[in-house]
Amino acid sequence: MDSLVALTQKVNPWTTKIAQSFDKAKQIAQVKFGNIEITQLPAEYNELEKKVDAIRNAHLNMLKITKIYGTENYDVPMQIQNSVVDFSRTVVKRVNSMRGSEKVENGNESKRPKTLAHGLARAAAEGAEKIGTEEPLGAALSKYATIQENIGDARLTMDSQIVRKFNEPFNNNLNSAIQFSLKARQQVNTARIHLDACKNSLKTAKPDKINQIKSEIESAEDQFVAAVQEAMELMKAVVENPEPLRNLSDLVSSQLNFFKEAYELLTDVALDIDEIQVTQEATFRKGRED
Repeated sequence: MDSLVALTQKVNPWTTKIAQSFDKAKQIAQVKFGNIEITQLPAEYNELEKKVDAIRNAHLNMLKITKIYGTENYDVPMQIQNSVVDFSRTVVKRVNSMRGSEKVENGNESKRPKTLAHGLARAAAEGAEKIGTEEPLGAALSKYATIQENIGDARLTMDSQIVRKFNEPFNNNLNSAIQFSLKARQQVNTARIHLDACKNSLKTAKPDKINQIKSEIESAEDQFVAAVQEAMELMKAVVENPEPLRNLSDLVSSQLNFFKEAYELLTDVALDIDEIQVTQEATFRKGRED
Protein backbone atom coordinates (compact mmCIF):
# COMPACT_ATOMS: atom_id res chain seq x y z
CA MET A 1 0.00 0.00 0.00
CA ASP A 2 2.83 2.38 0.90
CA SER A 3 4.48 1.57 -2.39
CA LEU A 4 1.27 2.41 -4.23
CA VAL A 5 1.00 5.76 -2.43
CA ALA A 6 4.63 6.56 -3.23
CA LEU A 7 4.09 5.66 -6.86
CA THR A 8 0.99 7.84 -7.01
CA GLN A 9 2.88 10.77 -5.55
CA LYS A 10 5.52 10.36 -8.20
CA VAL A 11 3.09 9.91 -11.09
CA ASN A 12 0.64 12.69 -10.22
CA PRO A 13 3.08 15.60 -10.65
CA TRP A 14 4.27 14.04 -13.89
CA THR A 15 0.75 13.61 -15.27
CA THR A 16 -0.16 17.09 -14.10
CA LYS A 17 2.83 18.49 -15.98
CA ILE A 18 1.85 16.58 -19.11
CA ALA A 19 -1.70 17.90 -18.85
CA GLN A 20 -0.47 21.46 -18.42
CA SER A 21 1.80 21.11 -21.45
CA PHE A 22 -1.11 19.74 -23.48
CA ASP A 23 -3.34 22.61 -22.39
CA LYS A 24 -0.68 25.12 -23.32
CA ALA A 25 -0.20 23.54 -26.75
CA LYS A 26 -3.95 23.62 -27.27
CA GLN A 27 -4.09 27.28 -26.29
CA ILE A 28 -1.27 28.16 -28.67
CA ALA A 29 -3.06 26.34 -31.50
CA GLN A 30 -6.28 28.20 -30.74
CA VAL A 31 -4.46 31.53 -30.85
CA LYS A 32 -2.68 30.58 -34.06
CA PHE A 33 -5.85 29.64 -35.89
CA GLY A 34 -7.89 32.55 -34.60
CA ASN A 35 -10.16 30.61 -32.26
CA ILE A 36 -9.35 32.75 -29.24
CA GLU A 37 -9.25 36.45 -28.48
CA ILE A 38 -5.72 37.69 -27.84
CA THR A 39 -4.97 40.13 -25.02
CA GLN A 40 -3.13 43.10 -26.47
CA LEU A 41 0.22 44.24 -25.10
CA PRO A 42 0.97 47.91 -24.31
CA ALA A 43 2.37 49.94 -27.21
CA GLU A 44 5.41 50.81 -25.09
CA TYR A 45 6.06 47.10 -24.53
CA ASN A 46 5.99 46.41 -28.27
CA GLU A 47 8.34 49.33 -28.93
CA LEU A 48 10.76 48.08 -26.29
CA GLU A 49 10.72 44.64 -27.90
CA LYS A 50 11.77 46.13 -31.23
CA LYS A 51 14.58 48.13 -29.62
CA VAL A 52 15.90 45.17 -27.65
CA ASP A 53 15.84 42.96 -30.76
CA ALA A 54 17.77 45.62 -32.67
CA ILE A 55 20.35 45.91 -29.88
CA ARG A 56 20.70 42.13 -29.67
CA ASN A 57 21.19 41.83 -33.44
CA ALA A 58 23.81 44.59 -33.35
CA HIS A 59 25.70 42.67 -30.66
CA LEU A 60 25.54 39.42 -32.62
CA ASN A 61 26.54 40.96 -35.95
CA MET A 62 29.45 42.91 -34.50
CA LEU A 63 30.78 39.89 -32.62
CA LYS A 64 30.62 37.77 -35.79
CA ILE A 65 33.31 40.08 -37.17
CA THR A 66 35.28 41.21 -34.12
CA LYS A 67 35.79 37.66 -32.86
CA ILE A 68 38.53 37.46 -35.51
CA TYR A 69 40.71 39.60 -33.24
CA GLY A 70 41.09 36.54 -31.06
CA THR A 71 42.84 34.71 -33.93
CA GLU A 72 46.49 35.72 -34.25
CA ASN A 73 47.00 35.02 -37.96
CA TYR A 74 43.71 36.48 -39.27
CA ASP A 75 45.48 38.87 -41.66
CA VAL A 76 47.75 36.22 -43.21
CA PRO A 77 46.44 34.87 -46.56
CA MET A 78 45.48 31.20 -46.32
CA GLN A 79 47.85 30.12 -49.07
CA ILE A 80 50.91 31.30 -47.11
CA GLN A 81 49.85 30.76 -43.50
CA ASN A 82 51.94 27.62 -43.19
CA SER A 83 55.09 29.08 -44.72
CA VAL A 84 55.20 32.80 -44.04
CA VAL A 85 56.48 32.31 -40.49
CA ASP A 86 58.67 29.27 -41.12
CA PHE A 87 62.12 30.78 -40.82
CA SER A 88 65.37 29.55 -39.30
CA ARG A 89 66.62 30.31 -35.81
CA THR A 90 69.32 32.56 -37.25
CA VAL A 91 66.74 34.75 -39.00
CA VAL A 92 64.64 35.13 -35.87
CA LYS A 93 67.68 36.08 -33.81
CA ARG A 94 68.66 38.56 -36.52
CA VAL A 95 65.29 40.33 -36.23
CA ASN A 96 65.64 40.50 -32.46
CA SER A 97 69.19 41.82 -32.62
CA MET A 98 67.98 44.64 -34.84
CA ARG A 99 65.61 45.64 -32.05
CA GLY A 100 68.35 45.47 -29.42
CA SER A 101 66.77 42.59 -27.45
CA GLU A 102 66.62 38.81 -27.44
CA LYS A 103 62.88 38.04 -27.27
CA VAL A 104 63.07 34.42 -28.37
CA GLU A 105 65.02 31.77 -26.52
CA ASN A 106 66.53 28.76 -28.27
CA GLY A 107 63.89 26.19 -29.19
CA ASN A 108 60.97 28.66 -28.99
CA GLU A 109 60.89 29.87 -32.59
CA SER A 110 57.51 28.18 -33.11
CA LYS A 111 56.05 30.58 -30.54
CA ARG A 112 56.84 33.64 -32.61
CA PRO A 113 53.76 35.71 -33.56
CA LYS A 114 52.07 34.67 -36.80
CA THR A 115 50.72 38.01 -38.02
CA LEU A 116 51.23 39.36 -41.53
CA ALA A 117 53.49 42.12 -40.22
CA HIS A 118 55.68 39.63 -38.35
CA GLY A 119 55.80 37.47 -41.46
CA LEU A 120 56.94 40.45 -43.54
CA ALA A 121 59.53 41.25 -40.88
CA ARG A 122 60.99 37.77 -41.06
CA ALA A 123 60.97 37.68 -44.86
CA ALA A 124 62.72 41.06 -44.99
CA ALA A 125 65.20 40.00 -42.31
CA GLU A 126 65.99 36.84 -44.26
CA GLY A 127 66.62 38.93 -47.37
CA ALA A 128 68.84 41.33 -45.42
CA GLU A 129 70.77 38.41 -43.95
CA LYS A 130 71.49 36.88 -47.34
CA ILE A 131 72.15 40.11 -49.24
CA GLY A 132 74.14 41.72 -46.46
CA THR A 133 73.38 45.00 -44.72
CA GLU A 134 76.40 46.63 -46.33
CA GLU A 135 74.41 46.58 -49.57
CA PRO A 136 71.71 49.27 -50.08
CA LEU A 137 68.90 46.75 -50.59
CA GLY A 138 70.03 44.69 -47.62
CA ALA A 139 70.20 47.78 -45.42
CA ALA A 140 66.72 48.87 -46.51
CA LEU A 141 65.29 45.40 -45.89
CA SER A 142 66.86 45.39 -42.45
CA LYS A 143 65.16 48.67 -41.53
CA TYR A 144 61.86 47.48 -42.98
CA ALA A 145 62.07 44.25 -40.97
CA THR A 146 62.49 46.17 -37.73
CA ILE A 147 59.52 48.43 -38.47
CA GLN A 148 57.25 45.55 -39.47
CA GLU A 149 58.15 43.72 -36.27
CA ASN A 150 57.08 46.79 -34.30
CA ILE A 151 53.86 47.08 -36.31
CA GLY A 152 53.12 43.41 -35.68
CA ASP A 153 53.58 43.88 -31.94
CA ALA A 154 51.29 46.94 -32.03
CA ARG A 155 48.65 44.90 -33.84
CA LEU A 156 48.78 42.21 -31.19
CA THR A 157 48.31 44.89 -28.54
CA MET A 158 45.25 46.19 -30.42
CA ASP A 159 43.85 42.67 -30.72
CA SER A 160 44.25 42.04 -27.00
CA GLN A 161 42.54 45.31 -26.13
CA ILE A 162 39.61 44.64 -28.46
CA VAL A 163 39.06 41.15 -27.08
CA ARG A 164 39.21 42.41 -23.49
CA LYS A 165 37.38 45.73 -23.84
CA PHE A 166 34.87 44.94 -26.59
CA ASN A 167 34.33 41.25 -27.30
CA GLU A 168 34.14 40.09 -23.71
CA PRO A 169 31.76 42.79 -22.42
CA PHE A 170 29.56 42.50 -25.52
CA ASN A 171 29.32 38.74 -24.96
CA ASN A 172 28.58 39.30 -21.28
CA ASN A 173 25.80 41.72 -22.11
CA LEU A 174 24.28 39.22 -24.54
CA ASN A 175 24.33 36.47 -21.95
CA SER A 176 23.11 38.56 -19.04
CA ALA A 177 20.92 41.65 -19.45
CA ILE A 178 19.72 40.87 -22.97
CA GLN A 179 19.15 37.20 -22.19
CA PHE A 180 17.24 38.08 -19.01
CA SER A 181 14.93 40.35 -20.99
CA LEU A 182 14.27 37.60 -23.54
CA LYS A 183 13.34 35.14 -20.79
CA ALA A 184 11.04 37.74 -19.25
CA ARG A 185 9.33 38.15 -22.62
CA GLN A 186 8.78 34.40 -22.74
CA GLN A 187 7.10 34.64 -19.33
CA VAL A 188 4.85 37.38 -20.70
CA ASN A 189 3.86 35.16 -23.60
CA THR A 190 3.11 32.26 -21.27
CA ALA A 191 1.05 34.47 -18.94
CA ARG A 192 -0.89 35.93 -21.86
CA ILE A 193 -1.74 32.50 -23.27
CA HIS A 194 -2.97 31.40 -19.87
CA LEU A 195 -5.06 34.57 -19.44
CA ASP A 196 -6.60 34.27 -22.89
CA ALA A 197 -7.43 30.62 -22.29
CA CYS A 198 -9.19 31.52 -19.04
CA LYS A 199 -11.21 34.23 -20.79
CA ASN A 200 -12.12 31.83 -23.57
CA SER A 201 -13.26 29.12 -21.14
CA LEU A 202 -15.65 31.61 -19.53
CA LYS A 203 -17.63 31.80 -22.77
CA THR A 204 -18.60 28.14 -22.59
CA ALA A 205 -18.60 27.69 -18.81
CA LYS A 206 -21.48 26.13 -16.97
CA PRO A 207 -23.31 28.41 -14.50
CA ASP A 208 -21.84 26.66 -11.47
CA LYS A 209 -18.29 27.22 -12.80
CA ILE A 210 -18.56 30.90 -13.71
CA ASN A 211 -17.44 32.30 -10.35
CA GLN A 212 -14.50 29.93 -10.22
CA ILE A 213 -13.37 30.87 -13.73
CA LYS A 214 -13.76 34.58 -13.00
CA SER A 215 -11.49 34.13 -10.02
CA GLU A 216 -8.99 32.34 -12.26
CA ILE A 217 -9.19 35.20 -14.75
CA GLU A 218 -8.42 37.76 -12.03
CA SER A 219 -5.44 35.72 -10.90
CA ALA A 220 -4.27 35.29 -14.49
CA GLU A 221 -4.60 39.03 -15.11
CA ASP A 222 -2.48 39.79 -12.06
CA GLN A 223 0.18 37.36 -13.26
CA PHE A 224 0.07 38.83 -16.74
CA VAL A 225 0.41 42.44 -15.53
CA ALA A 226 3.28 41.49 -13.22
CA ALA A 227 5.06 39.66 -16.07
CA VAL A 228 4.63 42.64 -18.42
CA GLN A 229 5.97 45.08 -15.83
CA GLU A 230 9.01 42.93 -15.10
CA ALA A 231 9.77 42.42 -18.78
CA MET A 232 9.47 46.14 -19.49
CA GLU A 233 11.86 46.98 -16.67
CA LEU A 234 14.40 44.50 -17.95
CA MET A 235 14.04 45.69 -21.54
CA LYS A 236 14.44 49.33 -20.44
CA ALA A 237 17.63 48.32 -18.66
CA VAL A 238 18.94 46.91 -21.95
CA VAL A 239 17.94 49.98 -23.96
CA GLU A 240 19.34 52.49 -21.44
CA ASN A 241 22.55 50.60 -20.65
CA PRO A 242 25.52 52.89 -21.46
CA GLU A 243 28.10 50.09 -21.45
CA PRO A 244 27.77 48.98 -25.11
CA LEU A 245 28.53 52.52 -26.26
CA ARG A 246 31.55 52.62 -23.98
CA ASN A 247 32.69 49.28 -25.40
CA LEU A 248 32.33 50.64 -28.94
CA SER A 249 34.39 53.69 -27.95
CA ASP A 250 37.10 51.35 -26.65
CA LEU A 251 37.05 49.44 -29.94
CA VAL A 252 37.55 52.64 -31.94
CA SER A 253 40.27 53.84 -29.56
CA SER A 254 42.19 50.57 -29.88
CA GLN A 255 42.03 50.70 -33.66
CA LEU A 256 42.99 54.37 -33.75
CA ASN A 257 46.05 53.82 -31.57
CA PHE A 258 47.22 50.97 -33.76
CA PHE A 259 46.78 52.75 -37.09
CA LYS A 260 48.39 55.90 -35.69
CA GLU A 261 51.43 53.95 -34.50
CA ALA A 262 51.64 52.03 -37.77
CA TYR A 263 51.44 55.28 -39.74
CA GLU A 264 54.21 56.88 -37.71
CA LEU A 265 56.47 53.83 -38.01
CA LEU A 266 55.94 53.52 -41.76
CA THR A 267 56.50 57.25 -42.23
CA ASP A 268 59.89 57.00 -40.53
CA VAL A 269 61.04 53.94 -42.46
CA ALA A 270 59.79 55.44 -45.74
CA LEU A 271 62.12 58.41 -45.25
CA ASP A 272 65.04 56.13 -44.45
CA ILE A 273 64.45 53.88 -47.45
CA ASP A 274 63.95 56.87 -49.75
CA GLU A 275 67.30 58.24 -48.60
CA ILE A 276 69.02 54.91 -49.27
CA GLN A 277 67.32 54.70 -52.67
CA VAL A 278 68.34 58.22 -53.68
CA THR A 279 71.92 57.62 -52.58
CA GLN A 280 72.14 54.33 -54.47
CA GLU A 281 70.64 55.86 -57.60
CA ALA A 282 73.10 58.75 -57.49
CA THR A 283 75.99 56.32 -57.06
CA PHE A 284 74.67 54.19 -59.92
CA ARG A 285 74.39 57.17 -62.29
CA LYS A 286 77.82 58.45 -61.32
CA GLY A 287 79.30 55.02 -62.03
CA ARG A 288 77.62 54.90 -65.46
CA GLU A 289 78.97 58.35 -66.33
CA ASP A 290 82.48 57.39 -65.34
